[in-house]
Amino acid sequence: MKLAPTLIRPCAASMVAPLAALYVLLVFPVANAEEIASKKFLQHSQVIGSNKCIECHESEIEAWQGSQHFANKDLHQNEKAAEIARNMGISSPAKIRTSGLCTQCHYTVQKMGSAPAKVIDGVSCESCHGGGKDWLDLHNTGDRRESDDSASTRSERVAAAAGAGMIYPDAIHKVAANCYSCHIITNEDLVNKGGHPVGSDEFELVSWLKGEVRHNFFESKGETNADTPIDRQRQLFVVGKVLEMEYSLRGLARAKEKADYGNAMGRRCGATRKELDQIVEALGADTPPELKKIQETVSVPGLLKFFNAEPLNAAADTLEELLGQLVENNDGSSFGAIDAMIPKEGKGSSYHP
Repeated sequence: MKLAPTLIRPCAASMVAPLAALYVLLVFPVANAEEIASKKFLQHSQVIGSNKCIECHESEIEAWQGSQHFANKDLHQNEKAAEIARNMGISSPAKIRTSGLCTQCHYTVQKMGSAPAKVIDGVSCESCHGGGKDWLDLHNTGDRRESDDSASTRSERVAAAAGAGMIYPDAIHKVAANCYSCHIITNEDLVNKGGHPVGSDEFELVSWLKGEVRHNFFESKGETNADTPIDRQRQLFVVGKVLEMEYSLRGLARAKEKADYGNAMGRRCGATRKELDQIVEALGADTPPELKKIQETVSVPGLLKFFNAEPLNAAADTLEELLGQLVENNDGSSFGAIDAMIPKEGKGSSYHP
């Protein structure tokens, strides 16, 4: 039975968090907040809407409709959000849904032809996997779970869709970069002037992907929201820490004054560097060369300080490059020594049909 594009499970207003994951449709360098906002704006015309995903991904849609990401469509009704908006000069809560300052992370925005861009969802499928206009038909040309779908055919399909902007789960560092580009704030004024949190409290990639964000239905064709395999959890844990470091470095580089935003970014850098040191120490001889280079990059004396933008951004760029290599060369199977560090419980409840 095909689902109608309506709410399946009601989401209470209390689920609307002041922060959500991001509205990002392509992965791109994040050196400055203005560039981020501009590139997100340019992707509005690529959005086709979650209704296009329902036919093949019913259970995934149901899981999403019970999440804070979905509930974020009502953010303008949140009192804290309204307070932040006033501090930033946004005249009414309703205008939260039309201000690019807010929509770039809290909503999915679509632009059809010459009509004005409009909010169509909270944080949705395309926020993580890319605006589907150019890749949807390519993605729909086959299904690897079917016997007539050969490995070579799938490889060609995946390459074509990825080339057109689809971000597949296999490219976990690219999907997860979308999380961190909003869960770590990129606008200094939004924190120092607006009073917005500098980032989501205790945001940790594995715990959310084991919890309410979990939607591992593909292999069972929608029947079972499968547990995340331990090798994948290990990989996710390391990826999350490297991205936390990368985006915190960029945040510290962005800080123009010694105030709440910059101070928080400095603390995040220091704390995450220690966590990376702990991972390397635990892995010992099994530490991948890419992770050793990441550790060396962030351990340069004098790096973590205010008004040091060029070296900080250069270090972040190096981490971005090395993380891609790390994911390509390591599936987590040799990372067993870090199992004790991985959260055992998920954040929120995962959905089960």
